[in-house]
Amino acid sequence: MGLTFSIIIPTFNRCAALERTLNSLIKIDSGKKNYEVLIVDNGSTDGTSAMIEGFRSRLQCRVISEPTPGLLSARHRGAIESARDICVFIDDDVRLDPGWLNALQDAFTDPSIVLVGGPSRPLFEVNPPPWLKAFQSVEEAGTLCVPLSLFDGGDKVKEIDPIYIFGLNFAIRRETLFAQGGFHPDSLPGPLQRYQGDGETGLSMKIKRSGLRALYHPNAAVRHEVSASRLTEAYFTRRAFFQGVCDSYTQIRTDGGVSLKRARLEHPLSRVKRIISRWFSAKRACACVTMTVKAYQRGFEFHQGEVRKDLSLLNWVLRRDYWDYQLPAGWEKYLLAANSATY
Repeated sequence: MGLTFSIIIPTFNRCAALERTLNSLIKIDSGKKNYEVLIVDNGSTDGTSAMIEGFRSRLQCRVISEPTPGLLSARHRGAIESARDICVFIDDDVRLDPGWLNALQDAFTDPSIVLVGGPSRPLFEVNPPPWLKAFQSVEEAGTLCVPLSLFDGGDKVKEIDPIYIFGLNFAIRRETLFAQGGFHPDSLPGPLQRYQGDGETGLSMKIKRSGLRALYHPNAAVRHEVSASRLTEAYFTRRAFFQGVCDSYTQIRTDGGVSLKRARLEHPLSRVKRIISRWFSAKRACACVTMTVKAYQRGFEFHQGEVRKDLSLLNWVLRRDYWDYQLPAGWEKYLLAANSATY
């Protein structure tokens, strides 16, 4: 028997986008029913459940309710409930190319390949602003726009650094996922950013350190919906703040702790050049870049400060894994007392 796949779709209040994703899933040309579909509902209140019911006759899927907020809880709940060889995590706002699953099958025929991804190309709701070009970069692996999770590695199958396998199109051997400790915290609501981590990036880095292999397949392609609200300076600024939090988490795990004293700040632009240079070309300065640089700095320092004053939060950051997918006790108070202006 060939490889089998668990397609895991975390979702939260994106009923319309999820419907388009499921419609594209119905059209994939897999040649046989070698997959299961697990939709992990992370507390939606927008009619998602009723919409999914309409697919029952066309798509064999299982809906799992996971109330703990955040992408980590949904991803890990889906992985634990999965029953196939390969766990394929996709976002609820992507469209799958018809040959997507066949390409994944082809990529995993090599038993030494543990992680596979493909292009994630944009579906813009409106024409992108001119300043978006400042956030697009070209690297040896391909072209990318990190804030929008876009990547195109070209038209050749090739081995690739795991860091380029983005979470919206992330296929991993189930045994590898568990052996490497799973994902790190990700996509938490603004008031819970103190618990944020580096998501699939942390997992990709563990895979790389273990000497395991990742593959890019050009036909394992998705198109990522980019709404008008994401093509705004406000969105990029907020996204940069969250990226600063993520990078603080990564640094604390790398260092095994955080300095008890607030470090003297570098000039923000020099920090960005050194830490998040993948976000944009430094030669393309614009007002939006300047705002995101400052927001990134605020996010980084915010998280460092939160960890510095709370030993329990430090223990959360340094955990070996998060398979119980439960936030630390007391997280609810941050939602109740949140001041959204902080984020």
